[in-house]
Formats: sequence, C-alpha cells, structure tokens
Amino acid sequence: MAYSACPAPALRETQETSVKTIASVTLTARINELAERFSHFLAARRQRRMLMSLNDQQLLDIGLTRADAEEEYRQSFKLL
Repeated sequence: MAYSACPAPALRETQETSVKTIASVTLTARINELAERFSHFLAARRQRRMLMSLNDQQLLDIGLTRADAEEEYRQSFKLL
C-alpha cells in the first residue's frame, strides 16, 4: 500500500463539505430567483409607465381606453 503526504478526508469532513455545498447552491438559487422576480417587476413597471405615456389615439390603436391603461397602471402598486 502506498502512502501519500495528504491523507484522504474523513467521512465526516466530506459530509460537512457536501452539506455546505448544497446550502451554498440553494442560497445561490434563491438569490437568483429573487433577482429574476425583481427584474420582472421592474420590466412590468416600466411597461405600465410607457402605457401611461401614450395618448388616447395611440391607446385606441392597440385596443385600450384611457381607463384600461390607468387600471393597468394601478396594478403595479399592488406588487409593492
């Protein structure tokens, strides 16, 4: 049997490392999910603001009324 300068890690050390790795991956996934949700929120908010910047004729061209646009804009405040 050959001996090495670095002994193999004990089973307990390997398990602890595995748990830390899983926790790190889970935390990273949660942070990414949160960042993605925030990004979608900002995109929806930006689109609703742009909708409010359209004049009545432009709104009619896409099949909406001013009241529809205002209702959609008010929904962005429910997300907060």
